Amino acid sequence: MLDVDHDRLLAFENQLNPADPKSGAIPVEILGYGEISTTLAIGGMDGLAFKRMPPFPDEAAAEAYRRAVDEYCAALAETGVRVVEHDFASLVNADDERIVYLVQPRLDARTIGNARLQAATADEFARMLALILRSMAGLWRKNRRDEPGESFGLDSQISNWVFPDEVMAGQGQPSYLDVSTPLYRRNGREMLDTEIFLKSAPFFLIGIIRRFFLQDVLDRYYDLRAVTIDLIANLHKEGRPDRIPLALETANRFFAQEAPGLAVAPLTAKEIDAYYREDKFIWSFLLAARRTDRFIKTRLLGRKYNFILPGPVKR
Repeated sequence: MLDVDHDRLLAFENQLNPADPKSGAIPVEILGYGEISTTLAIGGMDGLAFKRMPPFPDEAAAEAYRRAVDEYCAALAETGVRVVEHDFASLVNADDERIVYLVQPRLDARTIGNARLQAATADEFARMLALILRSMAGLWRKNRRDEPGESFGLDSQISNWVFPDEVMAGQGQPSYLDVSTPLYRRNGREMLDTEIFLKSAPFFLIGIIRRFFLQDVLDRYYDLRAVTIDLIANLHKEGRPDRIPLALETANRFFAQEAPGLAVAPLTAKEIDAYYREDKFIWSFLLAARRTDRFIKTRLLGRKYNFILPGPVKR
């Protein structure tokens, strides 16, 4: 169990203005932005990182979410994927919203995969990528055994992995960080209520996203080849497109030599670049739309906007 001061967390939540998160008396540092959550370091609770999830409609929905995360982490561990420790802190804030924070230890920033990427030599990067691919392969071998009863997905971009010093020195394996979105299906049905992905969507796009995009986005994380393409394509976002040729060579060799049974067709630079162009457009458009949504709700309607948005994002 992680040592959370629930009274202080409630005080922080009640002072939080997501449109201006640093305006309250309790200091906060934003550690990272996700599509549905933001990771925060809250003053007075050193050593912890808090992922604030969208409001849940009732306690049953919050409990279903907590259970899905726990079951997802247990399944990853079963396949050999190391998972960063987690806990939950649930509360009802002054606006009568049921909020769940997923709590993890605050990690050394230099050990996160995207930070390691910047300093890694070519050989170190190739080893990092091979370790990620081995973790992924173990999970998809489980999927092959257990489908259609159960299947598990992964958002394997490099910023979701942690590489402590001993791993960089050749001992042990990286840990998976982003467990706040459990990609977990039982008999074809998502165990996470997919409406959580729409909470932060602009009100004027919810219907379109639900009908035309949500299922496709989810499906990609259950497809090993698509997950690998996403992993490599995100090297563009991390400012290291120069590593893409080595990443392609490493991945194609891995699937041919270490995981031929998973039948992953060779990846090409052309499809990596095409995927990233489309991905960049979609997420840049959605972020601009979310900012418009925030403006309408806060400036024109005088309502609360419940999500913390990043400033300019370089992609």
